[in-house]
Amino acid sequence: MVPEKNITRLEDDLKNLISKKLETNSGILGITVSTHGGTHLASIFKGNIKLTKTEISAASSSLIFLSSKILLDSLNQQISYNLVTGKNNLILSILTENITLIAYLNRELAELEGLDSYINSLKNLAIQLSAIVETSDLIKEEIFVALKRAIPNALVIAIITKEGLPIKVQATMPEPILSAMISAIYNLAAVLLDEELEYSIIGGENGSIIIHKLDNNRILAIAVPEADERKLGSYVAKIKSILV
Repeated sequence: MVPEKNITRLEDDLKNLISKKLETNSGILGITVSTHGGTHLASIFKGNIKLTKTEISAASSSLIFLSSKILLDSLNQQISYNLVTGKNNLILSILTENITLIAYLNRELAELEGLDSYINSLKNLAIQLSAIVETSDLIKEEIFVALKRAIPNALVIAIITKEGLPIKVQATMPEPILSAMISAIYNLAAVLLDEELEYSIIGGENGSIIIHKLDNNRILAIAVPEADERKLGSYVAKIKSILV
């Protein structure tokens, strides 16, 4: 695990750059930075927001993941950014090698000053923030990376939102279908338990799927070529040690 002081130092470094960007751009209402797996790293908003920081991180990572997937599948191109337009505000999402950045913009000001300038400016900021994260210890312990290292024989690793949207998925099955099925199983099990599910194991003759609560907004699913109950218990233990 990354020492708490290192995480705090990283968050402070990220917030320093974000704060400067907000001060010099009146049209930017707030910025959130997270890992590809939807783990919140840093955020600053000029006003109050309805969603929690972790909810925004999970949703923004899912949005950019799905956008990237559809662009790659339909046009065979890597994503540059994703722009969502509302009546009053804009949401700009940017994906780099290490992070996802989501910025809330005042639509009137951003369009008046030029969307291209905002997009280019925030892309440059995302690259700077990504470089800081890359050199930190945190990226080595990012949940998805840590799971792949701890369970190298995993056939599927999927991090999704509780609503069933993919955040980061390694699987041969289409991500939206897999994510929807994992979410349905998780939520149905919770209904039957009449309490929040900690984890569930779907066992087969030669393989199993472990579905585990990741946090209040995300679910984890891992498929392994193992059916022995004791060995499955060791996998659950490994997952818990990473999530602590």
